[in-house]
Amino acid sequence: MFLGIDHGTTAIRFAVETGRCWELPRHEASRLSSEEILAGIRRNLGLSHVDLVVLTYSMGDGLTRIVRLEDAPNRGIIQQDGAGLHVGGGTRVFEAIKNSGWPCVLLPGIHRAGDVDPRLKVFSHGMSPEKVGLAYGVFRQGQNSFIVSDASSNTVTFCVLKGEIIGAIDAPIFAPGLMQGPLDVEAIRKVDAGKMSANQAFTCGGILCKMGRSGLEECAPEERRLALESLALFAAMEISALLVLSRDRGEPDPRLFLAGSPSPLIETRVADLLGRDVKSLGRCAAAEGCAWIAAAVFKGCESILGLEVDQAARFKDGKAWSL
Repeated sequence: MFLGIDHGTTAIRFAVETGRCWELPRHEASRLSSEEILAGIRRNLGLSHVDLVVLTYSMGDGLTRIVRLEDAPNRGIIQQDGAGLHVGGGTRVFEAIKNSGWPCVLLPGIHRAGDVDPRLKVFSHGMSPEKVGLAYGVFRQGQNSFIVSDASSNTVTFCVLKGEIIGAIDAPIFAPGLMQGPLDVEAIRKVDAGKMSANQAFTCGGILCKMGRSGLEECAPEERRLALESLALFAAMEISALLVLSRDRGEPDPRLFLAGSPSPLIETRVADLLGRDVKSLGRCAAAEGCAWIAAAVFKGCESILGLEVDQAARFKDGKAWSL
C-alpha cells in the first residue's frame, strides 16, 4: 500500500491510495510518541504493509526535487522558524516515519529556487509541499491545466499548466484565510513598535482573528456570513490573479478548484464572483494525492508535475533503494 501525509495548518492527514483517510490534530500529535503515531496510522488506515510513503513537512524550501527522507538536509527546510504556528506535531510525525523503517520520499515546496515562472520569483516562497499532493490528485483526474485555491486557515492558490506547476501565491502574500493572513499597515506598525513579532502578526492576520473570533462556531449568524463572504471574495480575487498569468502563458481556460474545509461553504459564491464553474475538493485530497505520488514513484516515474525525482529515490520495477 502507499501512504500519503498532508502536513496541514491545524491537522496532519494520512491517506492511502484507496481513499481511506485519518486526521490527527497537530496539538494531539505533539503529545504522542513515534510508536503511538505509527500504531494510529496502522489502525486507522488498516495498513498491513507499506510500499512507499510520501511525506510533506513544513515549508519544504530546502528542496527542489523529490528526495529520500534520509537524504533531506535539515528535514528539507532552510530553517525551522517560518510563517505560521509551531506546535511540534509535524516534527513528531516526521520522526515517527523516519523511525518506521518504511521507504519514504519527501516532497519539496514551491519557491524561488525551483523551476517556476521567473516573474513569480520576486517572492521567496509560493506553496508548501502538501499542495504538490493536492495538485497531483487533480492532475490524476485528467486535468492538465488548472488553478486551485486552498482557502481555509490560510489561503494559498497555485497554477498548473500543461501538467507542470508554474507558480503559486503563498499565504503571507495576498488573500487572508480564516485565521492567518498577510501583514497590513496596522500589523506593520505593531511589529515596528515591538508589540508583536512578524510571525505573530501573520498568525493572527486572518478574517476571523480580525473579528475577534477563533473559529466559525463562535460566530453569530451574521458574523459567520460575513466571514465566509470575505473568504470567498479573496479566494476569487487570488484565482483571478493567476488567471492573468495563465492567459499570458497561452492557457486561457484552466479548470478552477477550491480546497480546504470551508470550500463547500463558499464554492457557489466563488463561482458567482468569477462567472466560472468551480469545484470543491475533499478534505483529504492533499493526503490522497500524496499517496498517488507514492504509487507513481514506486512505478518508476522520474518527474511529478515538473518536479524531478532524485536519482537516489527512483524505483526500478517496484524495487526500492537499499535502506
